[in-house]
Amino acid sequence: MNRIDLTTVEAIVFDLGGVLIEVDMEKPYRKILEMSPNKSPQLLEELKNIAYQYEIGKVDDKTFLESIIDRAALDLKITEIEDIWNEMLGDLPDYVGDFLAKISREKRTFLLSNTNPIHIREVLKRFKKSNPSYSWENLFEKIFYSYEIGLHKPDKKIYQHVIECVKEAPGKILFIDDNYDNIIGARECGLQTLHLNPPMTLYRWFDIGL
Repeated sequence: MNRIDLTTVEAIVFDLGGVLIEVDMEKPYRKILEMSPNKSPQLLEELKNIAYQYEIGKVDDKTFLESIIDRAALDLKITEIEDIWNEMLGDLPDYVGDFLAKISREKRTFLLSNTNPIHIREVLKRFKKSNPSYSWENLFEKIFYSYEIGLHKPDKKIYQHVIECVKEAPGKILFIDDNYDNIIGARECGLQTLHLNPPMTLYRWFDIGL
């Protein structure tokens, strides 16, 4: 595996799921479909649309969770659905804090994630447990969560928003993601890219002594 040449890079924009924390994007959906008496072939698409609306900030936590219960016809409490939703998230490695701290001493660091408030609360909880020496927010110059900015990868508008905020030429920004569709969108906006395939191999690309 070749190391990344950062001599032409001024800023690095990290994705979250599959890059900094392990994820199984389909796990909650599989579980909900198994539990649901609604066997409509459109149910999965409907559930993902509800999640999309949540991830662009169109609905709040309660509305999202109640919508899942309603569409899937589940006899569950909101807290139980929230637990199932968080099963999408896996381990947050204990090297993440050290890695980001070292990178941020050399380059400007940012985070860009399609995500939602429930997952971010859980990520912060897991990060504090696995990386107690660091503050999540202090490891990034700015964080872009889809639900806060109302934009969603791979929409080009989200990359244009990041470029405007970072205030660097697109060719001097490195975007790292495990989803190839997101990589394509970033490339079309002029960003340098790194596609992590398989995911969670981030630190192997950097020569920083981890």
